[in-house]
Amino acid sequence: MYYPDNIIEDVRNGNDIVEVISSYVSLQQKGGRYFGLCPFHKERTPSFSVSSDEQLYHCFGCNASGNVYGFIMQIENYDFVDAVKFLADRINYVLPEKGDGGVSAKNAEIRNTIYEIHKKAARFFYSKLNEPEGEKAVKYLDDRKILSSARKKYGLGYAPYNRNCLSDYLIKEGYDEEILVKSGLVFFNKNGGCYDKFFNRLMFPIIDVQGRIIAFGGRIIGEGEPKYLNSPDTPIFKKSQNLYSINFARKSDVKEFILVEGYMDVISLYQAGFHNVVAALGTAFNNEHARALRKYAGSVILLFDSDEAGTKAALKAGPVLRESGIRVKVARVMDAKDPDEFIKKFGKAAFSELLSQAKGYTLFQIECERKKYNFDSTEERIMFTNRVSEILAEFDNDIERDAYASETARLTGISKEAILSQISRASRNIVIKDSHKKYNKSKTNTSIRGVDDGKQNLIKIMASNQNAYRKIREVLSPEEFINPTYIKLVEIIDDFYKKGQSLYSAEIVNYFDSVEEQRVVSNIFITQKEFDDIKVLEKAVNDEVKAIKIFYLNNVLMPSSQDIETLQKFITEKKSIDNLNIRLLDG
Repeated sequence: MYYPDNIIEDVRNGNDIVEVISSYVSLQQKGGRYFGLCPFHKERTPSFSVSSDEQLYHCFGCNASGNVYGFIMQIENYDFVDAVKFLADRINYVLPEKGDGGVSAKNAEIRNTIYEIHKKAARFFYSKLNEPEGEKAVKYLDDRKILSSARKKYGLGYAPYNRNCLSDYLIKEGYDEEILVKSGLVFFNKNGGCYDKFFNRLMFPIIDVQGRIIAFGGRIIGEGEPKYLNSPDTPIFKKSQNLYSINFARKSDVKEFILVEGYMDVISLYQAGFHNVVAALGTAFNNEHARALRKYAGSVILLFDSDEAGTKAALKAGPVLRESGIRVKVARVMDAKDPDEFIKKFGKAAFSELLSQAKGYTLFQIECERKKYNFDSTEERIMFTNRVSEILAEFDNDIERDAYASETARLTGISKEAILSQISRASRNIVIKDSHKKYNKSKTNTSIRGVDDGKQNLIKIMASNQNAYRKIREVLSPEEFINPTYIKLVEIIDDFYKKGQSLYSAEIVNYFDSVEEQRVVSNIFITQKEFDDIKVLEKAVNDEVKAIKIFYLNNVLMPSSQDIETLQKFITEKKSIDNLNIRLLDG
């Protein structure tokens, strides 16, 4: 986790789950719980339950569950760290900076002040756009057919030609020059005075996933260089970590994002109805950009300009995205210099068709390589084939390799068998390594519903009855639960009991970052079973422990070879499980 456990718990305790969820869902109290219509699926009868005592929510319709962090992650499409920041802001809790051992109140105050400055600057630029001095910027937007609704949505503005216009305004608002310089919006000149970074520019506010203005981009109006200018890195902004319009794209129902090059491309596509579009901020696409995208999208269409620079940008961005686990396709605009011009010339339907014809990144890569070689030369055809083999060697999808090998054979006249052999030779070590990973993963993830329910039932018992927990842990290790979430949960319960701490379900859920993990853990705690009869509890414990141990023995420890010695060992282990008898009454 990014923040220490005590801070995570402080923020959670400060945000009552009923109060937080009530700002999204209309809740009615019934007994000790609150009920409402689930925000995560359509329903007519309320099945969404919130427990004030347990600080957990659960939907009996779609099975969504979690604590207040899980709710914010799911409803706002945040990752865990963003959910912590959101809830901390809600209660004015000052979070530590990354790398700090404790809370840095001074640095937090600086960041908060810079956020305020950016909000006021955005309002200032927005007002200037509609004043006489913003006339040329308005004409530019009119010529680019940017609608007034889109201008308002993106908060577009104008930085006046006067180099002191913004700084004078902000100083009158009570901010000193030192903090204005730290904001990146103002610079000191050689005479000791200050001047605005942006002047005579159309202004594009850059907004983070929490809806805060963190920087600006500016396009020159008329002649001048650079054509586009972005804010420098500041305490609240790192251009290598942020994407333009990610605040809107993350709310899109489409989880395949369109990655374009410029602000105007984004706005034109958004106003045409494509809300799943983002752009990098004047810097090469990098791993941090890819990680930011991976939180919200599993697939990306690269839609860069049709010139050589656009092609190079797509070739560089593709591998970065793929390394992050994102599926990549490439679309090329034809008869237009960029996506903005394309959608203006041909319309929404033509653009949708363009996206539907997007090519897989590998095919795009091969087509780009093809242009480098003269196929009239046998030597160059061989060089091309070797290069394609290197590209395909990086992938472990046999169907994809086979398809591209066939296409390469058709292009070059070299046999498909020879190409596949070359690919295999280049990737043999990778294939062996990956196959081992896949085998181990499939083996350890093996589960059947009945045994899985038994594991959850046993964890419920362990969490609610410390004597039962102690007896169970004498004969059952965390690894025998197989599922990584269950293993982690048992180890957390271990830690709590060893420290003599009480188990609070909402606090334990904090230890799990993903919404799915939180759902599983919350379900375990929110449906805890009560056993009034110790004999009934004892039988349940024995039944579940035996089932879990047998499943682990059969699916993880069962010998792959069937020699007499290992088989005898397996039989002995099986008998010891059959004879297992946990006595809760003894403790």
